[in-house]
Amino acid sequence: MKPQISVLIPVLNAEKYLPLCLSCLTKQTFADFEIICIDSASTDGSLAVLAQATKEDPRLHYVTQPNKGIAVARNELVKKAQGKYLAFVDADDFIFPAYLEKLYHAAETEQAEISKCFFHEVEENGFPRLQEHCHSSFYRLCAAGDGARFRGGYEDSVLWGKLFLREWFVNHQFEFWTGRVAEDFCVIILAYLYARKIVVVPEKLYCYRKGHSAAITANSYNMAVGALLNLADLKTDLIRRQKWNRQTAQEWMRATVWGICRFRKFSAEKRLEQQELLLRAFKSARESVGQCGGISYLRWSIFFVLVKICGRKSVYFWSKIFR
Repeated sequence: MKPQISVLIPVLNAEKYLPLCLSCLTKQTFADFEIICIDSASTDGSLAVLAQATKEDPRLHYVTQPNKGIAVARNELVKKAQGKYLAFVDADDFIFPAYLEKLYHAAETEQAEISKCFFHEVEENGFPRLQEHCHSSFYRLCAAGDGARFRGGYEDSVLWGKLFLREWFVNHQFEFWTGRVAEDFCVIILAYLYARKIVVVPEKLYCYRKGHSAAITANSYNMAVGALLNLADLKTDLIRRQKWNRQTAQEWMRATVWGICRFRKFSAEKRLEQQELLLRAFKSARESVGQCGGISYLRWSIFFVLVKICGRKSVYFWSKIFR
């Protein structure tokens, strides 16, 4: 019989953290799940950890592949999954014993395409961070409407801490875009837009390890590039999917302008490296003003006039007022 949940874990040089991650899964109060790991050419002892874990728990199986990036690994994991639900877990994170049970129960009870819980942020050593950063909107139920759903996905753009209905996920062709970081960014926005129902379990059941330098998210420059590149391509995808409307255009504008502003904290050399991307995003945003309506149309029209008068270096200043 097929399992109810497929736990999907991409692995790359995670020997230090993987034993705890897998151990937490074996201690789950919910038992009907499979664990699928893809190791992308790890050079440490990750494969040995996976081999030993497979002997101890028959629900776990793994494959290896060349390192083609985490997006490729995630897409392959989804293809291999057999469960009714998908649970993405990062190899350096860990979860509480009731994690799968509570997310599964919430999704089944509410017949939701997505169930999500809250999370702890921990340091590299596993101890709680003194200052956790979690956007306040993460804790709110997502309102109806494409605009609210877009913003909800944008402000909660992480795969972990959630269950996704697999058939629904696959049917809507949610794929991770390859060749970039922040590969889950647009998948979450699209999932929020397409979900009929999203249910929240108001408990911190997932532990996100944020304090180590090897994490992709530790490189703020690469994350800024990935986020803006994904936003630029997301507009095209929304148009293709016939999800580009007044509400999504307004939220896309807001997110894209802020994505451009994120580069203010990088050196002139870094900004020059991404000049083509920044110009592309700025031009696309300016051309999208007409898709906005009402006050939003007026706000963004004035914004771009002021930026034209004051120069593009003024984008951040005016965005603080108009965004």
